[in-house]
Formats: sequence, C-alpha cells, structure tokens
Amino acid sequence: MKYALMGISFFLLVWVGTFVLMV
Repeated sequence: MKYALMGISFFLLVWVGTFVLMV
C-alpha cells in the first residue's frame, strides 16, 4: 500500500512536470 502510494505520487509528479514544460 505504501509503495503503491509512492508510485502514484511519483507518476503524478512526472506528469505535472511534463505538462508544465509543454505549456
């Protein structure tokens, strides 16, 4: 459960980062 939450938060960080770079 803890590792899954970390993976999701990491994925969201990468997604937001790429979105900000594109915009």
